[in-house]
Amino acid sequence: MYDYLSHQPLLKTCKHEHTHHHNHNHADVRAMDKKILIISLTMTASMMFVQFVYALLSNSLALLSDTLHMFSDVFALALSLLALIAVQKWQNEQKTFGYFRLEVLVAFVNALSIIVSAIFIIYESIYKLFYPEEIDAKTMIIVAFLGLLVNAFNAFLMFKNANLDNLNIKSAFYHMMSDLLGSVVVVVGGVAVYLSGIFYIDSLLALILAFLLLRWAVILLKQSTNILLESSPVDINAVRAMILEDERVEEVFDLHITQITNEMLVATMHIKTPLVSLDEFELLSQDLAKNLLENFRIGHSTIQALRSKNEI
Repeated sequence: MYDYLSHQPLLKTCKHEHTHHHNHNHADVRAMDKKILIISLTMTASMMFVQFVYALLSNSLALLSDTLHMFSDVFALALSLLALIAVQKWQNEQKTFGYFRLEVLVAFVNALSIIVSAIFIIYESIYKLFYPEEIDAKTMIIVAFLGLLVNAFNAFLMFKNANLDNLNIKSAFYHMMSDLLGSVVVVVGGVAVYLSGIFYIDSLLALILAFLLLRWAVILLKQSTNILLESSPVDINAVRAMILEDERVEEVFDLHITQITNEMLVATMHIKTPLVSLDEFELLSQDLAKNLLENFRIGHSTIQALRSKNEI
């Protein structure tokens, strides 16, 4: 029975007939994510300071906007790193499922910060369409291109090695991708301005970028909000139907399914059963928990029985 009371996210299942579960795999995955976040945070923060200085020197509002966007990335990466450290290091007996939910909370905050960044870009872009300013396009292009290289490296590092199923890491990756697109917009806009002298071109590109950011952020916000509101990540009716397929179960009620973090689902329920033996019920509980794990990836199941003659 205790095999189905997991207090850790489930590991990815292998496509083999037999699977091996090693306790250190969770630590290995998060250790890799932590290493990637530290590298990305260091590089992004360094590039942010460089961009800020040259944005002032070149009088480039687009470059300054991208610097602000990069600051939101630094904030997001720092929060994501803090969440990983909390999961790995912090212990509190009052936190019965540890600090895994902190990863979701960070994803929620990151999504909000992306939305704020996108709204700021939209505002600045519209303003610049009506009130264009002369800029040092050459400096803008060079600095933005350096930022593009940094963001491209970090995004590639996350895409290839990080656990993007984790909402916390996914939110950091979305931030990095949005900043990568921001750098592309600034570079393209800078080249266009340099060649044509038309200053509003980069504003139009920035508007396109902002709406892409909003789309990503809304998806992430919806996912994290559903978890924080403890919405069931799987079909409740499908779970109830599967449980009732067992002839030892007469009724299922007070069924709750919640998600702590990625691959960490919890189910609690009461069932009516005609069984009278504790050993028989324990076997039933094990069978139901096994089915919940195999069919719905629910790793923690708490099942309480009521005798058939008892009323709810």
